[in-house]
Parts: sequence; C-alpha cells; structure tokens
Amino acid sequence: MFLVLPKGQSLRAVAERLGVAVEELQKHTHVKDVDAPAAVEQRLEVPDGFLRSKRAKAELTDAMSSPSGKRGGMNMWLALDIEQKRTRAAGGMKAGKHRDSEDEALAEARTAYLRFEAASNELAADLYQQITSTVSTEVRGQAFAGLACAQAQRALMFADPAERNRVVALSSAKAAQLANPKLPEAHLAMALALQIQATAADIDEARAELTRAVELDPAGHLLYAERGRLELRAGDHAAALEAATAALAIEQTSTLALEVSAHLRLHRGDRDGAWVQLRRASEATPTYADVWARLAALEDGDERVTLIATARANSTSEAHLAFINALILGEG
Repeated sequence: MFLVLPKGQSLRAVAERLGVAVEELQKHTHVKDVDAPAAVEQRLEVPDGFLRSKRAKAELTDAMSSPSGKRGGMNMWLALDIEQKRTRAAGGMKAGKHRDSEDEALAEARTAYLRFEAASNELAADLYQQITSTVSTEVRGQAFAGLACAQAQRALMFADPAERNRVVALSSAKAAQLANPKLPEAHLAMALALQIQATAADIDEARAELTRAVELDPAGHLLYAERGRLELRAGDHAAALEAATAALAIEQTSTLALEVSAHLRLHRGDRDGAWVQLRRASEATPTYADVWARLAALEDGDERVTLIATARANSTSEAHLAFINALILGEG
C-alpha cells in the first residue's frame, strides 16, 4: 500500500491527519525528521491494511487506500482531502450550482492540456488543481478528471518518471469518478492512469474504462483517439486502426488520431501516407513536438534540419526532449 507525503507537509502532519501514531508511520518510511516539511512529494510504502489496523472507524477501509498503487483504491491522504471538499460542497451551498467563472477556468485548463506540450500540460494541471476547490460537484468532477489526465500524460506523453505519476493520477481519476460516475472524462482519466507502468490486467481495465467513456459520449473523438493509442501500446494494430478511424470520422483534425494513423501507415511501409497524416497533425496542433519529430525522421536534407529545430523548440522539458531526440532517430 502506498501513501503520499505531499510537498511542504511533514510526516507528523500526515500521521495526525490519518489518525495514526507518527512513530508507527515512521517505521515504514525513510523519513528521519518527522517535523520537517517534505522538499518534494514522496511515496510512502506501508503494509496493506495498515490504516485499517490503526483505526477502528468504518470509513478508513482499504477502499480509501491504494494497495500497491492499483485502481482498487485510492491514496488515503488525497481521499480524505477530497471527501472534505465533497462534504463542504454538499452542505447548504447548492452543490449542483457553479459560477460562469468556473466554466471559463475549465475551458482555459482544457485549452492548455490540448496543446500537447509539456509546459502547457503542467499549466493545465495547476489550473485544474485550483478548480478542485469548487463547491460544485459537477465542476469538481471535471477538474479532477482534467487533473488526472494531465498527471497521467506526464508519464505517457512527456516521458516523466512513471513512479512519480501513477499513484497521483489514479487518485485524481478516482476522485473524478466519485464526484460524477457518468462523466466520460473521468473514465478517460482512469484509462490513462492505468496505462502508466501497465500490466496486462491494467490494459484490459483501461479498455473497459474507455468503452464506458464512449458509451457516455459517442461523439468524443479524443476518447477514440486515446483508445487507438492504448491499442498501439498493446500491439493490437487492427483495434488501433478501428479506433483512429472512428475518431477521424468525428473530427478530421483529431491530432492524436492522425498520429495513430501515421504510425499504422508507417508500420505497413506507407511512408508517404504517414507523412500526410503527420503533416495534418502538425497543422492541427503546432505545439505538439512529437509529430514534428516523427516528420523529421521521414525527411532528409534542409527540411529535416528545420523539422528537428521545430520539434526541439516545442519540447519544453528535459525528459521530453530526450524522448523527442529518440523519435528523430526513428527509435520511437
């Protein structure tokens, strides 16, 4: 079971919040100074059932913990924080209502997310995180779903370390589903989170989440595009083609679907077809470095130099730049 020690929080503060003795929690960590604020977010590994064994209250069960980081539960510290917000939202403040400014904030966060650029993705995560404090259940679900997607894409799209993102993405996705089980983006978020360091069972569960998302929003081209990306990771090219085709039938400029289509065409030896799809993707989302890098891998001469420069200019984190360089060499 994993717990999270948030950046800026001390082990003692987390122990008090969880209702366990700090000395008991410290036994299962490498934290020496229990009163020192954590310089960075840390994952704390404790035995499964640790929280339940320390408190008798019914609400502290394994359903609010995260056994080995799997979807079956969620991070305890985050769960308590989320439930506090849910309680506050439900208490005499018309939880179903939300302000126009929150709609604007959600739109701004989504715009940042859809740039598919590392720096913009971080901005989206920050914006979504701020919106989670809303009193509106509807908005909170959307905010946690967006936050989970951004957290998951750090690892899936921008080469950030997986172990730093899986647990938080799963927790945020679970919070979104608690807030609104019928929100398509909440199921998309869970599907993305499950793909970080995925097992075969995780992939199957992610497929199920995306199937549910599409049932809730049959016109969501991004849902189909992400299904295509999942199937590419799983090696099922027929399923990936079916998903990408469905996405492009809904939205001809669906960037991620075009990228999936290009990958499949290249796999079949159709370099010209792949080039066309990548060009369309680069026009749809000029800030997405991956498509520029994949184009560079198909070009020679001066055009290749220009494309490499564009790809690197749009790669705004060191980890993503290393990934981009591998794509340019045709290794991705």
